[in-house]
Formats: sequence, C-alpha cells, structure tokens
Amino acid sequence: MTSIYSGIYREASMGIFIKNPETERVVRELAAARGDTITGVIDKLAREALEREQAAAASSERTLRNLAQMRASNERFRRISGLDKQPARPVTKAEWDALWPTGIPEIDDA
Repeated sequence: MTSIYSGIYREASMGIFIKNPETERVVRELAAARGDTITGVIDKLAREALEREQAAAASSERTLRNLAQMRASNERFRRISGLDKQPARPVTKAEWDALWPTGIPEIDDA
C-alpha cells in the first residue's frame, strides 16, 4: 500500500540528542554569545566544518595533480636530455656536501 505522504517526505526527520552534558553546555553558551538558536549554531558549525573538509579534499586533489604534472615534466626532461639512458648512481656524501658548503674549511674540504 502506498502512502499519500510518500511523495512529500523522503526521510524521517529526527532531532539531535546530545548525550554529553559538557558539549550541550558549550553549544548553549555559544548560542547565547552569538544571539542564535542552538539549531542555528549547530547548523553553522556543521556547514563550516563541511566547507573545510571539502576545501582540504580539493587541495589534496590539486596537490596530487600538480605532483603528477611535475613527475611527467621530469620524465620528459630526462628523455629529452638523455639522462634516462644513463645508469642511475647514488650521490656520495662528498658530492652532496659539496652542494651545501658550510663555510667551515675543515668540513668543506674534507
């Protein structure tokens, strides 16, 4: 049997029950400080948190996309310059240290 309300109500509406007294106190205090309702405060906080999550996800996607582009550019450079045909060899400590001089002759000349 189909209800006459099935086209109107898609999901049951249920209030939020906060079991933690400290959380309830903080939400009530924030609502009073902002001159807002408890529902309004929770709504705004939830929306702000969701926006931050979405921004973080978008930032992570951009970072991965940029990293993929940098790797592709690096591989293209290696191919064009012929570095991809040379065997890779680890950089020695002396070679690495020569790139970053300390200004201390005993260390830099070692």
